[in-house]
Amino acid sequence: MPTLVEVGGDDVAHTSDENASELASTCLDGCERTREYCHDALNVGFTTIGRIEASIVPLNSTNSRRYDVAIIGAGPVGSLCALAHARRGARVALFEAKPNGYDKLKGEWLHPPASRMLEQVGLRFDTEAHVTKGFVVFPEDGSEPIPLPYPEGSRGLVLPHETLVLRLREAAHDEPNIDFIWGLARPTYDGRVAYTQNGVEESVIADRLVGADGRGAVVLRLLGLTAKPTVRSRMIGVRMDEAALPMEGFGHVLCGGPGPIFMYRLGDNGVTAVVVTPHEYSSRQASELLLNSYARWLPRDIRPLFEEAVHKRRFKFAGNTIRPRISYGSSRFVVIGDAAGHYHPMTAVGLTLGFGDAMALAESEDFDDFVANRFQEVRAPEMLAMGLYEMFADHRDEAAALRHAVYRVWRKDDRHSHRSMGLLACEDTSETRLGFIGAMVVALAVARTIPISVSPRAWRRAGRTVHRLALRIGWFIRAAWQLRKSRARGEVQNEQFHDYLARSFLASSSHQERLISPPD
Repeated sequence: MPTLVEVGGDDVAHTSDENASELASTCLDGCERTREYCHDALNVGFTTIGRIEASIVPLNSTNSRRYDVAIIGAGPVGSLCALAHARRGARVALFEAKPNGYDKLKGEWLHPPASRMLEQVGLRFDTEAHVTKGFVVFPEDGSEPIPLPYPEGSRGLVLPHETLVLRLREAAHDEPNIDFIWGLARPTYDGRVAYTQNGVEESVIADRLVGADGRGAVVLRLLGLTAKPTVRSRMIGVRMDEAALPMEGFGHVLCGGPGPIFMYRLGDNGVTAVVVTPHEYSSRQASELLLNSYARWLPRDIRPLFEEAVHKRRFKFAGNTIRPRISYGSSRFVVIGDAAGHYHPMTAVGLTLGFGDAMALAESEDFDDFVANRFQEVRAPEMLAMGLYEMFADHRDEAAALRHAVYRVWRKDDRHSHRSMGLLACEDTSETRLGFIGAMVVALAVARTIPISVSPRAWRRAGRTVHRLALRIGWFIRAAWQLRKSRARGEVQNEQFHDYLARSFLASSSHQERLISPPD
């Protein structure tokens, strides 16, 4: 029977009614919640999917203390990683500190490869998820929308983050080779993971520690990555009820506002609009911003529902940071998913790349091969994700020129839009094809920037636009080259790379007001 280890102390939780009195009353968030609160939170969280039996593992036994893999973080990526390892015969300890940590604005869009990976571990979402066909882009000039379907035969999924997490955790609980341990994991350099059981320090030993607990992963500290990531932008998720999308089955990217809007169907009658903003706002300020600056860019039929949801404060906040994958750690201490790297969520590649990390790690016999293959797989999708966000979020002339060139390329030939979607959905990982599309877009942007007028003012503006476009592309090329060198050398801290990337991606970086200077 599957084993569930639940811990008390500073962490959580509940084992049975007769044992509840032995547990500490302070939850891991630092608030003075009662034992009964944590008891109810845990049970409510899991009984929404199905009843899970809990039992105490005898931690002083050899079998319960020694594992092949210890995974820290039972979010989507960590849970999938545990399942993939267990199905291949590994003995897995899966740690999670927060029983209700899924109630946030997090990933809900799964590209086709992620959907297939869930099926590989026996998970299907026939009733909880909506099938997605791709994206549709609404240009800011009011011209016809541009459909960007997935390659033929491919379908993605969109489902509530809570549902995804709970189903994966339930599967992990039911897997005989996985011990699910509720508690704040404290890994050490000797491969031990310490935690608290009924006020007593306990630990397990693992041949490999995997950090899958997001951007602040504790395994990152063992690797010397202690710098706090800088928030580059914010997003506000607005939930609307009884809304109909202009093109059902597609994710809608709406341009024209201070930042792009990503809108998609979530649930039978609900639609979520994720708004990207450059600054942090209070709840009241966010309401004013959404109503005054974003609402008018929504389809006319949805606008009243959006305004109603904003007035009722049905929205959540989240911060966005960019950290390309430079290192996956070492063979003993591995980081995957957002712990290894993360991007702006508008292109929805995060879960798909994280799932790819999880499955590849379980399937790889050699860690070096795993790293080399993952870097090869993520290069094109991550660069395209960052580049597309920059084009849609930045209102400078050079970014607008690229954006309108992309519109033209996508409209002109379906093959180009299909190639773009193949790259974005992580179905195609060819840097050559990405480079070809990028070169075509840049050439078209430059050509369309040249004015047909003889006005000196028009020519000066065109000259400035082309000059700044060339500079930003130059910095981007240098950043890409520096990233490749950093990966080859295993340099997890490379200030040059981050500086080059910031100079290229002005809308994504904290250097938005800095003037661009030519490369050396």
